Amino acid sequence: MKRITLLLISILTVTVCLAQNQDDKLRKKYINLGFINTTMSQDGMPDLKSNYGASFTVGRTYFLHKKPIAGFLRFGIDATWFDINYTNYDIKRIGYWGSEEYQYHQGEISMHIGPSITLTPVKKFNINGYFRYAPSFSAMYMNDTFYGNYATFFVGGAYISYGVFGVGIEKRFGDCEYKALWSDIEDAVAPSKIGHNGWKAYITFRF
Repeated sequence: MKRITLLLISILTVTVCLAQNQDDKLRKKYINLGFINTTMSQDGMPDLKSNYGASFTVGRTYFLHKKPIAGFLRFGIDATWFDINYTNYDIKRIGYWGSEEYQYHQGEISMHIGPSITLTPVKKFNINGYFRYAPSFSAMYMNDTFYGNYATFFVGGAYISYGVFGVGIEKRFGDCEYKALWSDIEDAVAPSKIGHNGWKAYITFRF
């Protein structure tokens, strides 16, 4: 935990230093740190809500025109080079001989691309909306088995920022047909298609 905290502090320090050197420039690059709430669904099974989750995102906006329309409106293409999400689920099963508690660990590594729109009503203050296609590798660890496969996700959201800092909210949804990649159990059976649908609240750093 100490190493993770020091890493996050280092990332924030570098980000702020880079951004402070570009106060008068249009901020194209972004780093997001998020908190995730997700629901996992499967046919014939009750929906499972996440216990907690976190994310780390790095990307850039490529604006389609140099000068803003009417002095405040810009259109662009967002390219997220790296997006990693982790979600934890607490499971409790009640049987004839008592209850059993354990955890599911689920996550994705993905890239995004999609259109965005940015409004700048006053200097340094931005309002942004976007929708992105997010091809991903999704993985899940449960019952001593590691599952994974390609997954198709979609991401849509919005944020507001002033200078370096901003806050945003994001919707993320998609599904995956998992395959058993490694297991301590013989003849491990992969679950049927699982859907993921959730929200992400995040802080963003623009530079």
